[in-house]
Amino acid sequence: MAPTTPVDIHAPKQARSQQSMRRLIDAAREILNEEGLEAATIPRIAERAGLSVGSVYRRFSDKDALLREICLQYFLDKHEFLSHMADEIPPGAALADIVNGMAQGMMKSFLQDAGLMRATFFYSREQAEPKMRQKIEKAGRRTFELVVGILLARRDQIGHSDPVTAAQLSITMMLATIREMVLFHCPKMTNIESSRVASELALAVCRYLDVTTKA
Repeated sequence: MAPTTPVDIHAPKQARSQQSMRRLIDAAREILNEEGLEAATIPRIAERAGLSVGSVYRRFSDKDALLREICLQYFLDKHEFLSHMADEIPPGAALADIVNGMAQGMMKSFLQDAGLMRATFFYSREQAEPKMRQKIEKAGRRTFELVVGILLARRDQIGHSDPVTAAQLSITMMLATIREMVLFHCPKMTNIESSRVASELALAVCRYLDVTTKA
């Protein structure tokens, strides 16, 4: 029989610890998404995760420490989602179709996690410490640059005289509109189907970029 190594001893404990952490993060995200920041107390999160309150505090010093982790991870997850979406774009895809797909994908993703997005948005701006805000802003810039890059990779399809500025403003407009609708329940849009809003937004962006669209 082979001698037991430290890896043999610690691997199961590490695996269980990782599973517990995953349950903890998932539970906190679920509560934030369903009920918002005020409802996300340590006892409720621990109960949802099937963990003791003490086990939560062994990982995070307080609720703010847990929220910081979730908030940053949320923005990193959005970057990963958009990065995956970019990788799935066929090389010969028309830019108009790409813009529409981006608008629909962003709308669906944001609506799916509307409560979580709202919680992380307000926490990062109103409660997070300066260093944390800097990390979040950095993650946001990376995501913004990624999406702008998707448009500029097909700049030969953009008729606007200043493709870089136009691409940046286009993405800003898309994100701002969807965020307004999801975060603040914009009353002017509540009676419009979300997929139609995304389609109209994509059309507006294409016209601004001077991208050829299907008749």
